[in-house]
Amino acid sequence: MNTSPKAVRFDDDTLWVSLSDGRTIAAPLAWFPRLLDAAPEQRAQVELSKGGLH
Repeated sequence: MNTSPKAVRFDDDTLWVSLSDGRTIAAPLAWFPRLLDAAPEQRAQVELSKGGLH
């Protein structure tokens, strides 16, 4: 099975990723210091690829 990200969103504390198989996964932004410190405008520039988020 090859699952890829289809959408990403953020709230104040969490990164949310919707996957191609219908699941949604979440991770604390504290795990990603660069995203935690980024402004909302910067987070909106995250790019999706079959290999993940960039």
